[in-house]
Amino acid sequence: MTYNINPSRPTRRQTLKLIGTATSGAALAIGAPGILRAQESKLVVVSGGGSYEESIRKAIIDPFQQETGITVTYVSPEDDAKLKAQVDSNNVQWDVAEVDTFAFRPDASKYLEEIDYGVFDKETLDNLVPEAKTTYGVGSYVYSTVMAFSTTEYPANKPRPRSWAEFWDADKFPGPRSLKTCSNSDVTTIEFALLAAGVPKDKLYPIDFDSGFASLDRIKSHITKFWSVGAEPGQLLSNREVSMSSAYNGRMAALKTQGAAVDYQWNEGELSPVYWVVPRGAKNRAAAMRFVAYQASAQAQARLNNLIFYGPMNRAAFKYIDPKVAADLPTTPENIAKQFFRDLSYWETKDLSGKSNTEILVERWIKWTAS
Repeated sequence: MTYNINPSRPTRRQTLKLIGTATSGAALAIGAPGILRAQESKLVVVSGGGSYEESIRKAIIDPFQQETGITVTYVSPEDDAKLKAQVDSNNVQWDVAEVDTFAFRPDASKYLEEIDYGVFDKETLDNLVPEAKTTYGVGSYVYSTVMAFSTTEYPANKPRPRSWAEFWDADKFPGPRSLKTCSNSDVTTIEFALLAAGVPKDKLYPIDFDSGFASLDRIKSHITKFWSVGAEPGQLLSNREVSMSSAYNGRMAALKTQGAAVDYQWNEGELSPVYWVVPRGAKNRAAAMRFVAYQASAQAQARLNNLIFYGPMNRAAFKYIDPKVAADLPTTPENIAKQFFRDLSYWETKDLSGKSNTEILVERWIKWTAS
């Protein structure tokens, strides 16, 4: 099986084409049940560009158009500020957009339509993971931030770090490390710091910032670089600049497949879901709801996740995904059980001063890295 990678794709949605996938045949040619053909309908769909656009067109957009008669105009990239501006000006041009956290913001009700779960078929609703079904967004896919390491530094015949506590243990596992910088779009490092301090993954929230930064103090001198771009961990590991790093699962899976001296493990990985939302006042609201229901079906998600190294949020999708591909996806039953979901509602919650927990973290992170 051959994988081709487009490095221009935004880091967290790194897309890979699978050539000769076993599930590309008739089993996935059937659309989601309950989707009827439309009369003179159209839809503006907004998401990422590059090879992700190529994959989603093939897996979801084209089949949706063929099976419903709804004409889709695809726009990229998605921009939260543009979405808000359209709603504020009562000039909404988009019908559905794929986003990270918008659906969990305190002002989501002002900018987004509530998802109409009445248009979803029962099989889809029964098989979506709980995190996929929210008031203002429907799950699209999940990517993970995992622990990666150099197989040159840690070959198969030697012990490898299997938890963040061991990642923090520079005596047992010597060598330079890398972690992701905390930003408005990524909070994983503070979560990993708490796991390293002994907090169970199901007890992470609410975040204890003091304990998290105290834990970070213990590892700071061993960090060669705080990375910010998804390609960096693979480069640092391949060049032997670091022995271990946090990293996006898709990047590591691609490099491992290509023969790079890297590997990763799922234990205590952080699952980050992506959602489809419908802007408030969308001109084609009914068609938009049909689209988000369609993409949530097992077969539609399977088609997409046979093309990318990220996981479906419909558990039944694995009936249609090549088992060899499934082993590298974050949401297989075996992999998802080892990980935890980022609590998007918590990170979007604001305090009395109007700052979100994400903003509080970033302010403290900047001061900490400068000290």
